[in-house]
Amino acid sequence: MPSDAPLGAPTIRSLLSPVAVFAYRRPGHLLSAMSALSRCPEFSLSPVFVFVDGPRIGEEGVVRETRKVAERFQASNVKIYASDHNIGLANSIIRSVSHLTNEFGRVIVVEDDLVVHPATLRWLNDGLDIYAHDDRVMQVSAYQYRVPEFEERIEGTFQRFATTWGWATWKRAWEKFDPLASGWDAVSTDLRVRRAFDADGNYPFSEMLEKQMRGRIDSWGIRWSWSVFRAGGLTLMPPRTLIRNDGFTDQATHNTLGWAKRFALAPTPKAWDGQDTPRLPGAPMLVEADERAFRRGLLRTNARRNARIKLALASLGLQRFA
Repeated sequence: MPSDAPLGAPTIRSLLSPVAVFAYRRPGHLLSAMSALSRCPEFSLSPVFVFVDGPRIGEEGVVRETRKVAERFQASNVKIYASDHNIGLANSIIRSVSHLTNEFGRVIVVEDDLVVHPATLRWLNDGLDIYAHDDRVMQVSAYQYRVPEFEERIEGTFQRFATTWGWATWKRAWEKFDPLASGWDAVSTDLRVRRAFDADGNYPFSEMLEKQMRGRIDSWGIRWSWSVFRAGGLTLMPPRTLIRNDGFTDQATHNTLGWAKRFALAPTPKAWDGQDTPRLPGAPMLVEADERAFRRGLLRTNARRNARIKLALASLGLQRFA
């Protein structure tokens, strides 16, 4: 790590990407996340950094239990960094991803509420290797929305939008991350920009960005999404999700109750159940039919809008099927 970094490298040399795990006050979630990661064949051969944020007032006990869970996975390839102070998820991810990409040139990011498929680390490492020098690709994602058109495929696709649940990136791409989200007000003043950022109006990314920049939420993810959008970047996504998010509970901090309800009402993505890793799609390109299918997947996930539609149809004695 850089000499001024507040963390030390695991005592392992590896050609695999470093894995950064972010945890806070949910020992049960961290146990599930780390147990799932450890079932990936690449886990024991990867440099792993577990970041446990410090407690807020009154949370010392549960944070201490979370640290104990992290310590259960201590090994020669695992380094635990427990902060004495609460710095928040956004600051922790921004700082740590910057350190790790500066040191290793790439990083895989997993939060404590994510349960990964055993093929996840192979998929992310393969994508990082193959597209390392293609500036068009800014992210490799292990998550996929509910997209029925992709569910019989074994090959991934490229999309215009970043994701935040189990992902990986390179130093060259992360250097384009703009925490100030320069030009963000265009989503309020330019309808064309707003519609494009909202995937042709299918998901309220602009609403999230406005809330972030007005201090109503604290999200690194929407600022990363805006950075990828502004750079014209692409995200490699699997045909079906390799990630399950178990974080929509009353212990969630980053996910507010409103967002929890939105995703709880959304159709559950179909999980990858193959024994092998999904195939990479070859040269980065956007396929119009795949883009349309993906946008429909985003629309299905926009449960707040869907809930309003269902209520309206119910008032007419009708029913809408996903």
